[in-house]
Amino acid sequence: MKKVLYLHGLESKQGGPKVEFLRTKGIVYAPEMDYRSLNFNEQVLKIIEFRPDLVIGSSMGGYVAHLIANYIGIPSILFNPAFHSRSFEPNIDSKYFILLSSKVKHMVVLGKQDKIIDPNVTKLMLQEQRNYSIYEREFGHRTSLSNFIDFYTMYENRIK
Repeated sequence: MKKVLYLHGLESKQGGPKVEFLRTKGIVYAPEMDYRSLNFNEQVLKIIEFRPDLVIGSSMGGYVAHLIANYIGIPSILFNPAFHSRSFEPNIDSKYFILLSSKVKHMVVLGKQDKIIDPNVTKLMLQEQRNYSIYEREFGHRTSLSNFIDFYTMYENRIK
């Protein structure tokens, strides 16, 4: 059974309909993330111990999901990842900063109307990276459940 890690965004809470949907697909670890914690590395170590097959994250969770995916070599689905324009830097060990790994496939979903993480800057950062599939849609920073399900389903269909 597939093990999925889901990391919520900075201003979001643990759980919710997206996590409930993922639980219909496999074993889910969706911890409450305190991105500002001085002990953030301890949270990251617990995540790595879970040994997910896929990591999904949104905004700040997308940024951290990206680091974890590259570090342990698993694919990711990243919704409006905070690769830039972060309001602070999480206290995370530099060993996790394999930022542009060519070994891992990433699905990056950008809201064209995102006013928090500029999708055009993200596209420019990733434009020459072959292992990043970039999708743009007509929504803002928050991803609706229906869009979340659509992209998860697209990911599942691509790996079959």
